Amino acid sequence: MALHWFPDNSLICNFAAVDELDLLRASLHGAGRVVEAVAFEIERSTAHVPNLARLDLHDWFGPAIEFRDVVDQLQIEAVRTARFGGGDEKPLEHLGESQTLHLLRTRAEFAGSVWMSEDGGSLRVAGRRGIVTRDTRAVLEELVAFGEVTAQRAYTIAVAIEQADRPILRMPTSSRDLS
Repeated sequence: MALHWFPDNSLICNFAAVDELDLLRASLHGAGRVVEAVAFEIERSTAHVPNLARLDLHDWFGPAIEFRDVVDQLQIEAVRTARFGGGDEKPLEHLGESQTLHLLRTRAEFAGSVWMSEDGGSLRVAGRRGIVTRDTRAVLEELVAFGEVTAQRAYTIAVAIEQADRPILRMPTSSRDLS
């Protein structure tokens, strides 16, 4: 069983907004993947986060994981509306989260993979289902632990993310919080 890392658009945008995509890529350990809705969200977000244009989706994640089976699509839609509150008037709302949750719960080849997000609701739903999750702070902590950055640089990045008006669920209060 291979371990994969599934970042969602919110977390990717955090690192892109502060021009730190290389660090995010290091945190994926060469095993990043995305579902088709997240790939679409990333492409759409380049209008608001210009650094995303430098991210080669196929190079980073391989082909986006698609859901062509009708049963999968029905189950994903049920999760999108019942668990995440997605409405009929916005059919793409929470689709990436729903596809990722469905994938990690139903496909054995992705069991044990990590879901990376800055969406608190998604992380709570995933955690209750036994899925390993990481938020931006956890990614920064791991980068410090693996010697990719110093704790001070990680804290500077967290502050920059916050100043870029990007969501950061667990803002560290100092560099000590990241070491």
